[in-house]
Amino acid sequence: MSQKSAPGVRRGICGLCGGTCLVDLHCDETGTITKVEGAKEPPFSSGALCVKGAALRQATYHPDRLLYPMKRVGPRGSGEFVRISWDEALDTAAEQLRRSRDRYGAKSTLLYVGHPKWFRTYLNDFANQYGTPNVGTESSSCAYALMMASQSCFGRGVRMPQPDLAHCKTLLIWGVNPLHSGAPDRAKAYLKAVERGVKVIAVDPRCTPTTERAALHLRPIPGTDGALALAMANVILAEDLWDHEYVEQYTTGFEAYREYVQTFPPERAEAITGVPAADIIAAARLFAQDAPNALQMSASPVVHNINGVQNSRAILMLAVLTGSFGRPGGIQAPGPGRPMLKWDFMGTRLPRPLADEDLSHTQFPAWAQLTPQEIQVIRIADYLEGKGDSPIYTLLSFGMNHHMWPRPDHIEKAFSSLDFFINADLYRTPTSEYADLLLPVCSSLEREQILVQGPGLLRDVEAPIAPLGEARTDIDILAGLAQRLGFSLGDGGTVHSYEDYLRTLLEPTGRTLEELRAHPEGLPPAHTPPARTSEDILNVHTPSGKIEFVSGVLEACGAPFHEGLPVYHDFRETLPLEEYPLLLSTGCRKPQLFHSRTYRLPWLRALEPAPVVDVHPEDAQRLGLKDGEMAVLSTPVGSLELPVNLDSSCLPGVVNVYHGAGDLDVNLLVDETYLDPISGFPGYKSYCCKLEKKGGAAQ
Repeated sequence: MSQKSAPGVRRGICGLCGGTCLVDLHCDETGTITKVEGAKEPPFSSGALCVKGAALRQATYHPDRLLYPMKRVGPRGSGEFVRISWDEALDTAAEQLRRSRDRYGAKSTLLYVGHPKWFRTYLNDFANQYGTPNVGTESSSCAYALMMASQSCFGRGVRMPQPDLAHCKTLLIWGVNPLHSGAPDRAKAYLKAVERGVKVIAVDPRCTPTTERAALHLRPIPGTDGALALAMANVILAEDLWDHEYVEQYTTGFEAYREYVQTFPPERAEAITGVPAADIIAAARLFAQDAPNALQMSASPVVHNINGVQNSRAILMLAVLTGSFGRPGGIQAPGPGRPMLKWDFMGTRLPRPLADEDLSHTQFPAWAQLTPQEIQVIRIADYLEGKGDSPIYTLLSFGMNHHMWPRPDHIEKAFSSLDFFINADLYRTPTSEYADLLLPVCSSLEREQILVQGPGLLRDVEAPIAPLGEARTDIDILAGLAQRLGFSLGDGGTVHSYEDYLRTLLEPTGRTLEELRAHPEGLPPAHTPPARTSEDILNVHTPSGKIEFVSGVLEACGAPFHEGLPVYHDFRETLPLEEYPLLLSTGCRKPQLFHSRTYRLPWLRALEPAPVVDVHPEDAQRLGLKDGEMAVLSTPVGSLELPVNLDSSCLPGVVNVYHGAGDLDVNLLVDETYLDPISGFPGYKSYCCKLEKKGGAAQ
């Protein structure tokens, strides 16, 4: 009996935050989910379920779910749509894409994917065959800047620094709070390391459940991470704690780096970062002893600063100084091969036609070198308004959330410049209201999925429920458009449906879809890449062929602030701090929230119905503010009225606001030109603001 037709408990993949946590879904005789629990399946899961996953049923059956294709009948932005058939929707979309290409050229079309991410490579393939180099993703403000920093040091193929938690003696965890973010297994891995006796150095401006378990907690002013890392390196070099043999054999540019680091003694860093010099010295000694040691960073906190890439490079260099890259107990440690899925979105780079003519190539030259599979789309408002070399007339997007960028109100105005806008999504979102066509997509519970568990197990997870309404998978939508435009997806044009996609995924593993379906408990792959040794990993792919203290890629760009060394530029020198003396940091993780996605869910929103301004009690007292009262938060580009939340975990002088709450979205208050010149990432973690009592005089 099919899982979808069987009452009782069904296995599924949550996917709410983009992860692959297994869940047990209690379903009634109609196939409707009545209860969600964490899957009880050691060792991969033991019944754990995060607070977001607990609201999965509400996410699945939310009244905002987009269930049928729809076309706009009112003015753009009015939200007036009528239901149409899939044939009409796909025929109309294909005709508009064809017309835009014929009239303005293929570059006039922008393709975009936000959440979820799993089919990105196929959107690249679609773009290539359609003929546009202009394909972008939500990674224009998430993950890719840290990946650029990693690749500028260690070469292509190294993305996020992966810590060897199972073997390290010391863990330097920088800007990560795994107990509030990510899947439960990440929190468990951190707690297990602590229980094992790993000494933790936590770098985070805030006090969190993660920092409570640290042997040493450093609290730098947001955005000053680079100065802190350079000062730690200063101590490691001054006290001769660095790995001479490793640096000599595997790196280049060390002498120039050492000379620059000498300008950052701990006392100077204390004045910049607010971290006591004694704590900087203690952290450097602790990280350098018994090396190799692990470094864990998150995708966005450090890089959401206008010097984010260089700050991240300075942090990564600590792992190089101590010989911790590519070694057991460090980062990118050797280990067994992991099953490879074909055209995995994180591991596949499809060349783009006319990539040197894309929208962002000139403004972000390092992005063009290190992220060649897509454009930096942070300037989307300008592109839609025709301010680039190639005006955009048609936009095809999947899961777009225009509130992820600074000044989403400007983007809303820019939508009016489009000839045609097609948006596929799970929900009727604020972005959807500006589209001409809406296409409903399946949730992660409504499609079969292939899951890789650890280094040795492949699983086929059948869709636990049928698609709601007329929702289709993103691949089926792309394949339907491709067919109408005269081409097919996939290597050799073999992907015409979602099932074709599943079969293609498995090709490198030597397993077939039929084999996995016959073994729901999973099977080992027939083919697995060989284990990677330290020498394999240390054979890096940089311009010099060695780990680079001085980045050849950045230096070759010849652009301002693209220094080869991890130079520290202080963001505060660019801000009007006399008028806006507080620092604004946005987006610090809360366990019940995941960007704007979970604000619509009643269980989770009830925990905090609207965003609050987290303020240190000392600042609140100085400003005459009380807990719970309304205040006006102002920046150089706008203001919002938000309730005050006294929070002693904040640094004095810094206020924190979560993002993504529609009309109360703090991203409305961040200048859209306040960007890292290397990555284009916005300075969400270190802008400026002032706070005053509602109706009172400015403080």
